[in-house]
Amino acid sequence: MRTTDTPLTLRRLCHVVLGTVIGVPLLSGCAPEPAGEPGESEFRPVQISVNSSSIEQRILGEMYQRTLRSHDRDAYLTLETTSNDNQRIERLNERRADLVVGCTGELLNQLNPVAAEELSAQYTAAVASGEVDRNSGEWREKVYSALVGSLPGNMMATDPSNALGCEDYDGPELPQNIVPVYRKPMLDRRDRLILNSVGGTISTADIRELTRTALDSNSVSAAVVPYLHSEGL
Repeated sequence: MRTTDTPLTLRRLCHVVLGTVIGVPLLSGCAPEPAGEPGESEFRPVQISVNSSSIEQRILGEMYQRTLRSHDRDAYLTLETTSNDNQRIERLNERRADLVVGCTGELLNQLNPVAAEELSAQYTAAVASGEVDRNSGEWREKVYSALVGSLPGNMMATDPSNALGCEDYDGPELPQNIVPVYRKPMLDRRDRLILNSVGGTISTADIRELTRTALDSNSVSAAVVPYLHSEGL
């Protein structure tokens, strides 16, 4: 009888509609997750900022730049002509730089002068009593740890080098191991290992010799390039 066609048709229609509605979330659950936003380290070159009046900073900055580039990490060097060393951390904070170069003791004194004074008193007393050598690895790590603990949350330092620098520093007496400080989003683990390879290779004597060569030749590159080649960097 024709009177039964309508209920069957409606029933079939309801099944189709319900199946469609129920199937939507099931199908959408199978869709791939959207890709996350790429980190800065994935697409931006590293901007290394150094003081143009510091041969030491220019040498180290070029070493880091060239070593990163040799490992396919784009980086470039900017020479700050109107700022002093006390503004390095500020340049990072304002994103005018991604990496700056300094020394553990002098950077700690800029960021946390109270901690620098306290550690200096302990350090000089230990040196005077003969308990530790001025180049003690223990004190290198103490000052480095204090520096890292004083950095803003968006910054970090690579491992400290055994090489000492910042001979013009005139603050509380502390070990002055060379160390780069960088904005965290800009360097991944591989980048940090590359920078650590430079810091682990260079010595205080190397820094002095490179400075002498750069001054004699009036060219930082003339000093840095042969050194990097000789060290396999």
